[in-house]
Amino acid sequence: MLKLSDVHVFYGHVHALKGVNLTVEDGKIVSLLGGNGAGKSTTLKMISRLVQPKKGNYEIDGKSLMKDSPSQVVKKGIIHCPENRRVFPLLTVEENLMIGAYNRRDKHIKEDLQKVFTYFPRLKERIKQKAGTLSGGEQQMLAIGRSLMGKPKVLLLDEPSLGIAPILVKEIFEIVKQINKDGTSVLLVEQNAHMALSISDYSYVLENGHIALEGNSQELKDNDEVRRLYLGG
Repeated sequence: MLKLSDVHVFYGHVHALKGVNLTVEDGKIVSLLGGNGAGKSTTLKMISRLVQPKKGNYEIDGKSLMKDSPSQVVKKGIIHCPENRRVFPLLTVEENLMIGAYNRRDKHIKEDLQKVFTYFPRLKERIKQKAGTLSGGEQQMLAIGRSLMGKPKVLLLDEPSLGIAPILVKEIFEIVKQINKDGTSVLLVEQNAHMALSISDYSYVLENGHIALEGNSQELKDNDEVRRLYLGG
C-alpha cells in the first residue's frame, strides 16, 4: 500500500501541496483529478522523489521513503510514466523498452518484454522502428510499456490521454484496466475525468494543492459538484 500523510510541497514561496493525504491500496486503480495547476503532477513528482516535501510522510507497505533517492524508489517498485510520454526518439522501440529494465538483474526480463507485447501488439510490429517515428498513441503505449519493464508494484501514470486520438484513448484505458487486473496498482493523473472515474476504484479531487473531495469513483461520478466541474453536466 502506498500512503501519503500530510504532505506539503513548496516551489520557492508557492505552496503547491497543502497537507495532501492519499492512499493507493494494493490491487486498486486510484485516480487523481483536478484542473491545471491543482498539484496533480507535483504529487507524482513528490512520490518519485523528483521534488522534496517540506513536511509530511510518504511510505509503501509501512516503510517510509522520505530519505530515498529517485533510483531507490524505482528499485522498490514505484515507477513513474510521465506526462508527454518522453520516449527516446532516436532509439528503437526495443531499446526504449529495455531501458525500462535498466535496474533489473533477474531472469524474467525477456518474459516481461513478451508480456508488454501482449498488451501492445503494435509495439512488437514496430520493434526495430525508431520511437520518434511512432504516432502519439503508439508513443504513449511505448511509454507505458517501458514503465512496465521496471516491474512496478505501483504505476504512476500521468495524463495518458493527452494529445491522443479518442479511439486510442479508449484502447489505452482498457489496457490499463488489464494491467491492474494482472496485479499492478495504479495511481492515475488524468484530465479526462469521465474516463478516469470509469476505470478507477477510488478517486481524489485536488483543488489548489489540497484534497477537496474523495470517495468511491462511481459515487464521485454521480456527485453534482464533480459533474458540474469535470464532466460537463
